[in-house]
Amino acid sequence: MQTTKQILSAMSSTQLLQDAQASIKAGKYYEAMHYLNAFLLFQPRNHVAILHKALCYLYIGKTSKSLYLIDLVNEENPELAETHFCYAEYYKLMLDYQLALHHINVALSSDGENASYYRLAAEICYLNNDIQDAYHLINRAIVVSPFREELYVWRAIILNKLAKPQIALHDLQRAISLSPQYVDAHRLRAKILIKSGQAEEALISLRKAKQFERLQNGRISHAA
Repeated sequence: MQTTKQILSAMSSTQLLQDAQASIKAGKYYEAMHYLNAFLLFQPRNHVAILHKALCYLYIGKTSKSLYLIDLVNEENPELAETHFCYAEYYKLMLDYQLALHHINVALSSDGENASYYRLAAEICYLNNDIQDAYHLINRAIVVSPFREELYVWRAIILNKLAKPQIALHDLQRAISLSPQYVDAHRLRAKILIKSGQAEEALISLRKAKQFERLQNGRISHAA
């Protein structure tokens, strides 16, 4: 991994933030922190970057540090929708679904065209066993952003819970068409196919999931 000095000499501040966001999406939270720390040398009070850093802390289990940063931004800018998104993510992981729903609804009231907010709201409802509400919210997320593969996987999870496996499989195929090496989509497809009695097709999906997972792990190890 590059040092902060090397990163600063090679990148603009905008590129640093974009790379941090990409690293978070890929689940590379320590790498994202490295980019964010470099970016914050340019803009130490940038609220978006601070909140991204809070999410990284949250996902690596440093919940106190995460909440401290979210509270910090909230004190300075309580109207920022992204702050409430981060609160919702925090309380979801703390299993306080009522507070999580409160904050994601605040975020949606400020920005009702954000697919990530609808996706998180759907996830919280699903975890709280409000499956119909989760289905409504994930549909809204897909309307807002129809080319995000993870939204179709989430709708497939919800549809499977609603005992609609064939429609769920259709959504998984859509996710795979958008991202052919999407491991979670192949794995969930295998699970649903097994329950539907389609063992041979399930085995093909399971093999693909394992193959793509090895490839991704290999890339991560090589990059590290």
